[in-house]
Amino acid sequence: MIDGVAVAGLHQRGSASVEYVLLTLTVVGILFLPLPGMDESLVNTLVSALRQFQSNTTFLLSLP
Repeated sequence: MIDGVAVAGLHQRGSASVEYVLLTLTVVGILFLPLPGMDESLVNTLVSALRQFQSNTTFLLSLP
């Protein structure tokens, strides 16, 4: 019985790391690859929105 449990444990070793790698590659692909219908990736869209917000905020703060 102990040998059967040890062998079953060896077959499952490393399966979580494969899942983490696949999930990480999927998330990176979604964030950095251009989306269909958009010419930019989600990261570029977010950075552009933050730049616009910062320029608008700077303009409002510069008003007397």
